[in-house]
Amino acid sequence: MSLGAEGVQAAPLTDVPLPLQSGAEQLVRPGEQISVSVGLQDAAGNGDRVFSEAFTEDGRMRMNDPHVTAVMTISCTAAPGSYEVRIRSGGDQNPSEITRLWGSVRVAPAEEAERAACARRVSELPPEPQEERWPAEVEWPASPWDVRTVRAGGEMTATDGLEMGGDGGVTLTSSAFTRPVVMRGAKRVSAVVRIRCDATPGLYTVVWREKGKPSKVWARLRVEPAVPGCHDPAPTLADKVKRTAPWLAAGICAAALAVGANALKQRRRVHPPL
Repeated sequence: MSLGAEGVQAAPLTDVPLPLQSGAEQLVRPGEQISVSVGLQDAAGNGDRVFSEAFTEDGRMRMNDPHVTAVMTISCTAAPGSYEVRIRSGGDQNPSEITRLWGSVRVAPAEEAERAACARRVSELPPEPQEERWPAEVEWPASPWDVRTVRAGGEMTATDGLEMGGDGGVTLTSSAFTRPVVMRGAKRVSAVVRIRCDATPGLYTVVWREKGKPSKVWARLRVEPAVPGCHDPAPTLADKVKRTAPWLAAGICAAALAVGANALKQRRRVHPPL
């Protein structure tokens, strides 16, 4: 599991095609991209799927403040005609069988040469973006791909709204942090994380480590360069103890073994074997 800076292939939606309006029909050509975009208070939630037989694959609604947006590509092999566009709630974790009609697309006729050019163009499209842009007032992380930007040397507050970890039972780690942090709280747990002054700018994962459970990537953040003169805080006494305790314990064990071995040799000298 990588904890370092990731590639920048995941980015929020920036150049979004004109959205298909609710209840409308939109004329499209093979290979063209369309979007479905709703307000933050709309019934369509983050992670919902937008699907149609005219699409190359389902689109996924992602938070892109101030809207929730999905981008889809019209299949190069879609026959001319009208196709419904529907939204299925629940996302990947809990897909719902309940769908609602959003609108429709009418695929225009296309010659064979246009469809061949379409196939080449679609094959060169970048992967579906995963990064989400949530409103600043929403607690971080609202989802594993809720990527907030923080300057190296700065601080962020991480709040558990997904896993419901208990007080003191969860540790968050990342190579961007100055040190691992323990989540604390009664009903909702949180922790303040500090970013290393020398953290390389880029995208970082935050790993959730809970006692008795497998570790998992729980959040992501984007680091910007530190301001000049940035200095990390000096290690606390607790940090020093954590680092030295394993070596101290190993030294004590080694000393105990040496004493035991020496005592055994003395006994053998006093009581030689028959």
